[in-house]
Amino acid sequence: MSTSSERTASAAAGTSSPTVGNTLSGAHHYITMKLTLKNYLFWRMQLLSFLRGQDLLGFVDGSFPCPPATILGTPTTGDSATTSAAGVAVVNPAYHAWVKQDQTIVSLLVSSMADEVLHLALGRETSAAIWASITGALGSSSQARCLTLLSQFQMLRQGNASTADYLGRAGVLVEALIQAGRPLTLMEQNLYVIRGLRPELKSLATSLTATGAAVTLTHLSDFLQAHEFILVDDYPSLDAAGSHTALYAGTGRGSHGGGRQSQNSQQQRGGRSGRGGQNRGGRGGRGAPRCQICRSHGHSAVYCYKRYTT
Repeated sequence: MSTSSERTASAAAGTSSPTVGNTLSGAHHYITMKLTLKNYLFWRMQLLSFLRGQDLLGFVDGSFPCPPATILGTPTTGDSATTSAAGVAVVNPAYHAWVKQDQTIVSLLVSSMADEVLHLALGRETSAAIWASITGALGSSSQARCLTLLSQFQMLRQGNASTADYLGRAGVLVEALIQAGRPLTLMEQNLYVIRGLRPELKSLATSLTATGAAVTLTHLSDFLQAHEFILVDDYPSLDAAGSHTALYAGTGRGSHGGGRQSQNSQQQRGGRSGRGGQNRGGRGGRGAPRCQICRSHGHSAVYCYKRYTT
């Protein structure tokens, strides 16, 4: 890969870069994730790896700037003795090649953005301008963004999620803080992660760090997932696929919803017994009006008429 100084010298000399002319026809096979407000780190990772592989990263990071539109050249006609010293401005072919390649990258960036972030590309004519706009909005290293990410990490809780999902979310916040210029120490990571664990796992994680030595999130994840597998019989809430929610939701349904079901069952049984009473009323019951068609109690003749004629 050429260095930025080599590219600049090449552009100044009026020669095109070896990267210019890449149509990116196979980009859709590699750029499958659209940028949203929540997945900047993952989107950035796939874009950077693709652009590096195509030797096009210099367009978006500014290390391969646009060459001048014109360069000084010698005239092809006239008296060369009087004009060769001054030279004339001629069209720089490297400029048009650069613009064509850059607009191809602009199209790639825009097509990989979801509707909610497309406004970041408005008014930007080059790929470097769009890249800077996205980085400034979603990958900012401002103090406010650092505080926001740190607050999200401190308030992170496992809840009904599995250990792998919970630690995955924690890992994304750790990487986001690194990109924002506020990396966390391993001890800080352990403190915030253990704080948000469920009670049955929190004591296990605390024992792992009892010696005072911090562990990586990968080590902590392996340790907790192993014990989660061991404790699954003792804590049904650790079972997979959200059964932790079903455990408490089922309890709630048993205490409240079950009461409604019991009431409905009683009403249904009461209704059947009422119909039974109607039949008995037909044999001599009293109190309810008697149907003129079926001679049963509890409904009018209109009901039987509709029932037997439809």
